[in-house]
Amino acid sequence: MELTLESLIGELGLSLVSGEEAARAHVRWVHSTELLDPTPWLKGGELLLSTGIQLTSPKLQRELIGRLADHEIAGLGFGTGFTHRSLPAALVTAARKRRFPLFEVPYDLPFIAITERFFAQLVNERYEMLQRNMVGDVLAEALTGRLYPEDLQARLRPFGIGEQVAVLAFQTSDPSAAAAAVEKILERAQVPNLVAIRAGLVCAVVDAGGATASAPFEPIELARKIRGELIDRFGEVRAAASRVAATHSLRMSFHEARCALEAVRLRDGDAPEVASHEDLGAFQLLLSLQDDDALVSYCSSVLGPIEEGEGEYGGELVRSLDVFIENNGHWEKAANALYCHRHTLRYRIRRIEQLTGRDCSSARDRIEFWLALRGRELAR
Repeated sequence: MELTLESLIGELGLSLVSGEEAARAHVRWVHSTELLDPTPWLKGGELLLSTGIQLTSPKLQRELIGRLADHEIAGLGFGTGFTHRSLPAALVTAARKRRFPLFEVPYDLPFIAITERFFAQLVNERYEMLQRNMVGDVLAEALTGRLYPEDLQARLRPFGIGEQVAVLAFQTSDPSAAAAAVEKILERAQVPNLVAIRAGLVCAVVDAGGATASAPFEPIELARKIRGELIDRFGEVRAAASRVAATHSLRMSFHEARCALEAVRLRDGDAPEVASHEDLGAFQLLLSLQDDDALVSYCSSVLGPIEEGEGEYGGELVRSLDVFIENNGHWEKAANALYCHRHTLRYRIRRIEQLTGRDCSSARDRIEFWLALRGRELAR
C-alpha cells in the first residue's frame, strides 16, 4: 500500500475539507507541533498534527497555512475540542485557496492513534519493498538455470506459483513504480505472481495452473489488460508475453518474452500491442539452441577479440557496437545515444573492425555481431 495522506485518513474514517488532489502525495513522516512556524525543523512531506493553541486570530491561521503550503508539507490534521470547538473558518478558507490538505481530528481521537496508524502503514510499505527486492533475488537465481526443478518450484511456491507459468514483460519510463502497479493489478485479478525488475524491464511471473480446456490461460490477453492500465499512468508502455510452459522452463520463458520485446522494437511502426513468440524472428534461432556451451563459444569467437584486445576499454567498444547496430548504422543517432561525438564513434567502430577482422558495412558481418550480442544475453 502506498503511504499517502489519503490512504491514512481513509483508514481512520476521517475526511478532508480541502486539498483532495494533493493528499495523494507520499507522506514521509508524522509530527505534532504547536509552533506558529515549525517549518525550520521540517524537510517537507510531513503530516502535521496540531490543536492550534497559538492560532488565536484569523491572520495567524492564514499565515500558518501559507507557510506549510510553501514548505510542501503533506497536510495538517487539526485537533478540535481543545482551543477550538471546530475548524476555524479562516484556516479552512486559506487551505482551500492553496488547495492544501486539511482535515479535522475530533476530540475523541488522540493524535497517538494517527501516529500509530502511520507507523503501521510505514512498516507494511517497507515490508512490501523488501519483499519486492527479495523477489528480484529469487528471479535472478531462477534465471541462472542452475536450480534443480524441485528447488525452483520450492522457491516459487510461497508466491502461489505452481507447475505452469508464463512471463510478462513491460518496458516503461519508471520501472520501480510500474512494478508496484503491476503487482496490484495482478492481485486485483487474483492471479498468483512474482514481480521483479530485470534488465530494466518489469517482469511478472504468473501462475497459469488454474487454466482449463474450456477456459485456457491467455498470457497475451492478460499482458494487454495490464498494459492498458499502465499506459494511463506511465504513458508509452511496451509489452510482451511468453507462452505457458512448465515452471522448470522459467528461464526460457523469460528470454522468450524479453526477446519478443526486443524483436518488435526493431520494426518500423508495425509492432503488435503485445509481442509474443510469433514475433521472435531471428531470435527463435538463438532460443532454439540447447547447448549453452556452444552459444557461449560462438559469442566469444565474435566478441572476444574486442574485449580481450582492449582490456577495460573493450566493454565500451562492445556497448558502442551494440548501439550502432541497434540504430541501423546511423552515425548521428548512435552517437547521440552514446553521448559522444560521431567522430569518436567512427574511431571506435574502426577499432572494432581492426580487432575482429570484420567490416561493419557488410550486412553479413553486422548480422554476426547482432547474433553474438543477443546470444550473450541468453547464455548462462
